This record gives sequence, C-alpha cells and structure tokens, in this order.
Amino acid sequence: MLHLVPGVIFAVLFFFLSRIFIQHGLTGYLALIMAIPFCLVPIEVGVMLLLSMRITGKRSLSAVIGYRQKGTVVEYVVFPLLLFLCWGVLSITISPFLQYLEVHLSVFLPAWISQEALINALISRSPTQRSITLLLAILLSGFVAPIVEELYFRGFLLPRMEHWEWAAPVVNSFLFAVYHFYFPGNVLGIFLAFLPISYVVMIKKNWKIGAITHMMFNLWGVFSVFTFLSQAA
Repeated sequence: MLHLVPGVIFAVLFFFLSRIFIQHGLTGYLALIMAIPFCLVPIEVGVMLLLSMRITGKRSLSAVIGYRQKGTVVEYVVFPLLLFLCWGVLSITISPFLQYLEVHLSVFLPAWISQEALINALISRSPTQRSITLLLAILLSGFVAPIVEELYFRGFLLPRMEHWEWAAPVVNSFLFAVYHFYFPGNVLGIFLAFLPISYVVMIKKNWKIGAITHMMFNLWGVFSVFTFLSQAA
C-alpha cells in the first residue's frame, strides 16, 4: 500500500490536470511536471512525517529515514557513475524490447497522455512555453522528485523490508517500478535500472547514493526530450 497508493493518486491528478492543461493550450507534459509539487511531494513527505509523529511525537524526517550512514566523496561520485553507466549499457542492449513494450502497452492509456503524445504536443507549443517547461522539468523532475522518492522508497521503505534480506531490494525495486504504472512501457526499464541502486543503498546504508543516481537518470531523460524537441523544431 505504501509503495503503490502514492502512484495511484499521482496518476489520477496527472490525468485530471492533463485534460485541463490541454484545454487551455498547455501540454500534458507540463501537467506531469506540476503533479510533482502538488501531489508527489506532499503525499510522500506527509506519510513520513505522519509516521514520525507516531514514533517520536514530533515531525522529523530523520526519525524515520533508516539509511542515513555518511558516505565518502568517492562513494558519492563513483557509485552513481558506475550505476548510470551500467544502466546505459543495459538500456542499449535491451532497447528494442523496451521500445516494443512502450508501443504495445501504451494502447492501454488515453491517447493524449502517452509519452509520444506528451512529447509531440510540446513541438507545436511556443518557444516560451517550451523554455518554461524545460526549467520546471529540470528543477522538479531533475532534482525535487528524485530526492523525495529516494527518501521515501530507499530511505524510508527499504529499511523496513530488511527482514526479507536479499529479496528486499528486488521487491522494493519492483514495487517502485509498478508505482509508475501510468507509463506501463517504462515499468520493466525502471525495475532493471533501480534494482542495483536498491542493493547498493541497502549495503552502504545510504539513501543519498540512490538520490544522486536517480537525479542523473531524470536529468538525462529531461535533456533527451528537449534535445529531440530542438532537433524537431
């Protein structure tokens, strides 16, 4: 429930905002970005603060974040780079299969919120709207969402699954991937990308390693989208 319910609420708000934004000349991609501060952050931070109140009687994230061991500068540089490079190699290898899944699973989505539709809609928007969307995407998708999600999934939930030992990162990564069900074509890729991250975080007891790697993934995704837009324009 704690893994999946935030994703359900996020998807509902994303679908709702998309229709409103599109009707007013904006894009569904912008609705996706704005659902981060309006939904993702308050829900996931709120759950952690609520539990901290039950445990300590005060609102404190540090009271519920289990993996807070300090890391070295080398760990904050080397581990994220290795994890990012490993995913890059793997994604190239299985790219045809991931593209097949994206094409065939996107039929279960309303046409106006598929990833292809979100990106194509940006092409026809004004340079000003694209620039604003890019800046918001960098800030919210590139930094805010990864930090909050890693605090929640790897700092808060994963330590509470340690009794499953080696299986804990598998279950945590799988549920984190399913939490993104509103883009079903991405679920397998997310699972494979975050599985080694979950193991490293559990072994090193440090959620920040996951956060840095997650930010690298998301920023790469944002810049890939807008590089494609600049070429299409």
